[in-house]
Amino acid sequence: MPTNVFTATRTTEFFRLLDAKDEAGLLAQWADDPQAADEITRGWVRGRPALEAYLRDNLPRMTDIHSTIDAVDVRAWGDVEVETCMLRQTYVFDGTSCAIEAPTTMIWRREGETWRLALVHSIPLSTES
Repeated sequence: MPTNVFTATRTTEFFRLLDAKDEAGLLAQWADDPQAADEITRGWVRGRPALEAYLRDNLPRMTDIHSTIDAVDVRAWGDVEVETCMLRQTYVFDGTSCAIEAPTTMIWRREGETWRLALVHSIPLSTES
């Protein structure tokens, strides 16, 4: 299935908001029952209260966030779209520079006229051989 420009725009906007550390904008992107795999805590973030706590606790500790995506593939089934891509990201967390390359899956769900992010699954690849 060809890449859907609107989905790519949603994901690009999500990472733009993350790079800008726009907590309110990020929260507006998410569904009420979100899930995310997280490389900082090395675990799952499940549910709106956990997501809000995660952003409140970790976003202030991050600086110089720069995210790019490529190799985008989009599959749509009615009110659900699954976008896979390669995420390349650099940031500083608590003074430590981090650089990741991560195959990433983002599941968007249509709620009325609005698309909401239901799941982010992004697992950094090891740089060690």
